[in-house]
Amino acid sequence: MNHEQRDAWLKCLCDGDTLDRRQLGADESSFLAALADWGLDYRQNDQHIALDSDLELIDVQQIQTQLASAFGDRFKCHHRLVTRSTNSDALDFFQQNQQPCIALAEMQTAGKGRGGKQWVSPFARNIYCTIGMLKSIRASTLGLLSIVTGIALCRALEHCGVDGVQLKWPNDLYFQQQKLGGILIESRPENTGEYFVAIGFGINIMMSAEDLAVIPQAATSINMINRDAVPRDTLLLESIKQVVTKIDAFDESAIPSLIAEFNAHDALRGQRICVTTNEQTVHGINAGINSSGQLQLDSEQGRLTFSAAEISLRGRD
Repeated sequence: MNHEQRDAWLKCLCDGDTLDRRQLGADESSFLAALADWGLDYRQNDQHIALDSDLELIDVQQIQTQLASAFGDRFKCHHRLVTRSTNSDALDFFQQNQQPCIALAEMQTAGKGRGGKQWVSPFARNIYCTIGMLKSIRASTLGLLSIVTGIALCRALEHCGVDGVQLKWPNDLYFQQQKLGGILIESRPENTGEYFVAIGFGINIMMSAEDLAVIPQAATSINMINRDAVPRDTLLLESIKQVVTKIDAFDESAIPSLIAEFNAHDALRGQRICVTTNEQTVHGINAGINSSGQLQLDSEQGRLTFSAAEISLRGRD
């Protein structure tokens, strides 16, 4: 069963149609096993297979049309129903086509966060997106792109009626000390001073309590925190627009205002936190970030800075 055939059958089911079991032939058992792996409940009789409930997929054509209105023909949308990772898709697409892209998926089977942690990605219920774009930037400020992206996503959420979202250094979206989303940026040098950056982000839109229970930290979803439903396509489009606009505009002159904006959104600003690296665990007061995007910690040893670390209130968040 190749991916193209699998996706065609899956799209048919997601559209509310039934599949004739004779179409599946020898691939039936592997296809049904895949549905089970993806958490999709189905029913079958002697002749047909159908999903237990309809699923609303991303309207890729509408997203592409709206992006063309905002950015011309700069980005090509690349959409898969099931993929290993949208970051990998964006990086591969650029390598093959030398063109910026928006990589989208309904589900990731190997989605990852910082440090290689798995990102829980149920089918057709959340946002899994990577913006692949070129950026002229100094290597020393590449780490600030995660901060820029986080602020852009907070703005997108606010524009869609989701207020009170904060940031947890270096790359998490938080709501009342619970994780709502995450960011993972990968970069590759191109020309002198220019990088191709794969700006990946995931936002929980419609998660059940059972979905959230398997995440090894306190997590939440927009359907849990917002009275009004937020259409996935609406938030996706607004997020892409905000991120691209802010990344395009970012340069070194914007660093002071960026730091101030991050500090205003910092979920743990001024609080006593635990900072864990591969070498040590240190407690102290979160003193915000510096001009390179590093975390500053006021500890018994004085002010320490960290480029990469896990931070929490109690050492386990």
